[in-house]
Amino acid sequence: MSLEKKPCHRRGHADVISPPWAQCGRSLLVAAGLAIVGLAPAAAAASSDADWPCIQRLVPQLAASQMWAGPSAGSGEGADGETTPLAQRLAARSMPVAEAEAAIDSFAAGLPPEERNAELARLFHDVLQLINLERSRIIAGIKRYTRKQRHLAEKIAQDGRQLADLQPGTTPDAATQELLEARQWDLRVFEDRQRILRQVCEQPVLLEQRAFALSRAMQSQLEPN
Repeated sequence: MSLEKKPCHRRGHADVISPPWAQCGRSLLVAAGLAIVGLAPAAAAASSDADWPCIQRLVPQLAASQMWAGPSAGSGEGADGETTPLAQRLAARSMPVAEAEAAIDSFAAGLPPEERNAELARLFHDVLQLINLERSRIIAGIKRYTRKQRHLAEKIAQDGRQLADLQPGTTPDAATQELLEARQWDLRVFEDRQRILRQVCEQPVLLEQRAFALSRAMQSQLEPN
């Protein structure tokens, strides 16, 4: 969420200091308080995990049964040691899905029919394992990010409580001015991080979509039973 800044009412003195420490002190305190109560209000319906801030549903691990109807497979290298390196390329987000699908087609075409299903199953196993590892890393990072945001929001609110009794038109002393500037900086950092967080929340979903797309490409190359 972002902390909305609204213009504040001035109280009639030309020499009133305009930054939010006087006029907006209480409104900013309320905004910071709301940030603590819910960093992402819509996320409450998506997950019971207090550290999950995303509106997207939290799926900690992708299950093979959700996307693979072919034969089961163990891990390890496939024919001529090719499966694991190929899995690393396919799982990498830097490789466009269309290019990955073409690589799967080429891999399957080079396999003897009697080995194709087993090798494709092993390839799928390795790709899904790598994608799950990457998703787990991203999810853990999002949760750490959320905890940092919560602590920052609490600091903003605590600083706001110290400033709430300042009267408009009062010139702050050096310590108060330093606190005001630090709080304004914290508010800016909080908002910038929230904007970034919305983008990061898309990453686990994109990896899930990639896993499904690659599984379809591999299953399309399976030999009929």
